[in-house]
Amino acid sequence: MKILAFDNFKPGVTLDDLRPYLRDEVSNVWRLWKAGIVRENYARADVGGVIIVFELDGVEEARRYTDDFPLSKAGLLEWHFIAFDAPLPLEFLFDPTVDIATPWDRTAA
Repeated sequence: MKILAFDNFKPGVTLDDLRPYLRDEVSNVWRLWKAGIVRENYARADVGGVIIVFELDGVEEARRYTDDFPLSKAGLLEWHFIAFDAPLPLEFLFDPTVDIATPWDRTAA
């Protein structure tokens, strides 16, 4: 499942408060991205902060990762989570003659 996580700076936090942690914060997210845990990472356009899309089993697992981020450990961020998946039962809208049988991925054949 995909987990959308977005942060907010806690009240009173400034860029100067964040600066000492940014190098470690970015490298931590980059490692998770390379591992396939983080699928997307964006800067928020509306306020300071980020949006991260995780590929995990649930929100608690995503929270475990965000709790380990340097800025989170420093107490500078609040995180919010939205879990989402494919809209189901989408396949019930298909014509019964449409092939939805396994194997799902037939490109390798």
